[in-house]
Amino acid sequence: MPARQRPGGGRPRDASLDERILAQTFALLAAKGLRGLRADEVARGSGVPKSTIYRRWPSLAELAVDAVDAALGPRECVAGPDPLADLTEIIVKAHTAFVSSPLAPALPQLAIELASHPEAATSYRQRVIAPLRSGAIAAVRRAQAIGQWPGPDPVTSVDMMLGTVAYRMNYLGHTADLEETFEVAEAVARRTLPRPARSEPDGEPGGAATARLP
Repeated sequence: MPARQRPGGGRPRDASLDERILAQTFALLAAKGLRGLRADEVARGSGVPKSTIYRRWPSLAELAVDAVDAALGPRECVAGPDPLADLTEIIVKAHTAFVSSPLAPALPQLAIELASHPEAATSYRQRVIAPLRSGAIAAVRRAQAIGQWPGPDPVTSVDMMLGTVAYRMNYLGHTADLEETFEVAEAVARRTLPRPARSEPDGEPGGAATARLP
């Protein structure tokens, strides 16, 4: 996703320049976290003057949020006819973004460090966390409404799923694979869930994940 446009006149922003800056910021965040992020290193790695960064972002915290948002890619959740299949898709997206991405180990610390930057912290929750969390809550709510969700209420269910995987990663040093993540979700749901299956274009394994019923 592109960086947010800042008010003011002048020439249109160069999107490719923004992409270079955001990619370099993401790499530095993954390696050093927000506290180790330095504008001069971002500028040097991006091949731009430091003033270019400050013209585009009012703070390194807001630059960090934009970089994470862009690096994690689209996370919007479009509702389909089967809420449980929708939930499966969201679980896969969430695991990819928050567990198996290069930035995953740094995300919890980033959230803590953003606490001293209230505006950026709010933006982080709204843009990085909320799309998948809200989509999952909506899917569980729809499943509950048609009698397909015997687990707790939607908000509690989703937070239990997310919280268990996050706790194991951040406090126990254990990174759940996708299968374990689904086992957690099924324990919360008190039922089986559709599992992702890999399509095999041209007869070759390893295609994109698609949901199928167990």
